[in-house]
Amino acid sequence: MGVLTGTLATVAHLSANGRVPDLGVVVLLVALLSWVAYAFAGRRRGPLAILCLVAGGQLGMHASLTFLAWESHSRHAETPDSGLLMTAGHAVATLVVVAVLAGAERALFVLLALIASVLPRRLGPRPATAPLRLHVPVAVQYPATGALLRDVLSRRGPPVSFA
Repeated sequence: MGVLTGTLATVAHLSANGRVPDLGVVVLLVALLSWVAYAFAGRRRGPLAILCLVAGGQLGMHASLTFLAWESHSRHAETPDSGLLMTAGHAVATLVVVAVLAGAERALFVLLALIASVLPRRLGPRPATAPLRLHVPVAVQYPATGALLRDVLSRRGPPVSFA
């Protein structure tokens, strides 16, 4: 999700005559976006959650690209419709990424369900072949007093004449 969102946000930004900072900065932003997207991996999300994630990623990438390229929306191009063109580019990129990711998620979970139906559910514990042996300590007559006298109280004290 991070790579697709970052790449399409950059392409949509460029298609509306927006400037893009150096390639290293763009790669760093895409890696950061992928790291954030990784936090949402592992469960089925659905198209609405994917739409929210991708739209947030597009918005973040657009703001980052605009800030890092030191440009304002009034200087994107000579035409007054360039802001609308850039918004449309980001919207189309968002819808394309959501459609691709929702289809890939659906296919992946169908494939995982198919594989899980063939494999055994759980490997059970091995059967016991010998009796279980437990180590039981030898009983002490006064365990609390012995521990207290052994570890807490010292046998050394003041002289007898002092007491």
